[in-house]
Amino acid sequence: MKIAIADNGCGIPESIQNQIFNPFFTTKPVGKGTGMGMAISYQIITEKHGGKLEFFSTPEKGTEFVVQIPIQQQVCPVI
Repeated sequence: MKIAIADNGCGIPESIQNQIFNPFFTTKPVGKGTGMGMAISYQIITEKHGGKLEFFSTPEKGTEFVVQIPIQQQVCPVI
């Protein structure tokens, strides 16, 4: 399954694009955010569901986030 969400905003500056999924990274002022939202989302989608979370951004044109999660997941036996 693939879900894409896009906007036509100002985009994500290229200088911070490689940090978006890093834990504790935020563009908010000190005390206004933990910087964990994208890191946790990435971990859940990739590690827990075997999917992908990626984005495509063009400054001054917008950003698109794409979430891909397998429809069928491998089931691990309970020991």
